[in-house]
Amino acid sequence: YKATIDAVAARQLPAARDTDKLTVSFKPSMFSVIVPTDSRPDRIKLLAEAYDRIQEVVAYAKARDVRMTLEAEDHRWADFHLDTYFSLLKAGYSNLGTVLQARLFRTKDDIKRFDESTRVRMVIGIYNEPASIALTEKPKMKEILVEYAAELAARGSYIELATHDSDCVDNFMQKVAIPQRLPANRFETQFLLGVPRDDLQQALVSGKYFAGVADNASGKTLEYLSDMARTGVPVRMYLPYGKDAVAGPYCRRRLKANPNMMAYGIKNLLHLK
Repeated sequence: YKATIDAVAARQLPAARDTDKLTVSFKPSMFSVIVPTDSRPDRIKLLAEAYDRIQEVVAYAKARDVRMTLEAEDHRWADFHLDTYFSLLKAGYSNLGTVLQARLFRTKDDIKRFDESTRVRMVIGIYNEPASIALTEKPKMKEILVEYAAELAARGSYIELATHDSDCVDNFMQKVAIPQRLPANRFETQFLLGVPRDDLQQALVSGKYFAGVADNASGKTLEYLSDMARTGVPVRMYLPYGKDAVAGPYCRRRLKANPNMMAYGIKNLLHLK
């Protein structure tokens, strides 16, 4: 991670705003030798060591002006991942953002911890979770994702909308960005590199997307859309990266967590929705 941070710092994208620079995302499981729900007697000590490793890397990145994002994992990691995030934020690590998953029921309460000091990547969540603790229908997840994004925006959080569903992007714009008149420095859209959404991404970056929805607008809304048509919205492309020793195991873990990813990959290869 430190080598990656050094590489990013040495080749940082020219950007007027910190939010437009390259970032490094990481999962807490890469820093822990146990799952947080493990009942072994030395659990507290081992999780404290994991926290210290995460803090060391985040501090290393902060000293080099590189932003980090502490990713979410399956529900077993949720308490550790969020407690770690808010602890580091309180300690002054303003270069750190995190992730919330719309599918988990607990997210409704977790959102209450967020405010204007936070940066949140909002996703539906890739992990197949039990119906007792999570939504199981994707349409509902995407609906809730927009609702949660609206609450986070109202709380002042910087929103990172991560979805490849163009309808979900449209709903976010119509129900969150436009009504709250969020400027381009308050949110961004995120996509995985390699998933074919070029037309949507270009329209967002150029501002053409907002010009296309301004026809029936008036007053303050028209003024807002005109501003957004000039500025566009940042589009962040996520690139999963790792050398052979970690890339293979990472892909296997993701497929094991959600075998449907194989079908998603085939659809993307064939440019199917």
